[in-house]
Amino acid sequence: MSSNAKPDTFRYLSEPKNIQNRCIFCKIAHGEIKPGGKNNPQELLFENERIVAFHDISPGAKFHILIIPKRHLKNCWDLTPDLLNEMEDIANDLLQKKNIENESTTMFFIRPPWNSVFHVHLHAMILPLTDSFWSLRRLGYTNPWFHVTPFELRMHWEST
Repeated sequence: MSSNAKPDTFRYLSEPKNIQNRCIFCKIAHGEIKPGGKNNPQELLFENERIVAFHDISPGAKFHILIIPKRHLKNCWDLTPDLLNEMEDIANDLLQKKNIENESTTMFFIRPPWNSVFHVHLHAMILPLTDSFWSLRRLGYTNPWFHVTPFELRMHWEST
């Protein structure tokens, strides 16, 4: 792999037109809609000029949040080290505030092309997972073939 190559750059069979205008996470990030959907609108857990965080609409764990950049980025390979660090710091702060019992936590990006939203999002969870053992989504959360941790992303950057 050349030093300019990005793994997992495949994301769409063909990229949807005007993806940023139709992206649900862009709409949440820019305050056009609230996370949680129209039947259960929720407030953001965190917001600054570059990042927002909110509860996952369909949590797969006891506590499950998403941290996203406000700027539309296709997947984790498009992040900068500074943005990754900031997203991870925010996730750690939110997990620490909620995790009063010191349970296990996990943090990862779903590896493209497996994620369902065309906007990079960091999953941060307090375990245990709540999906059934046979759930495909649980497989994505637990199998490194389907996800990339912030640590693994940094290791990739250092090796290229």
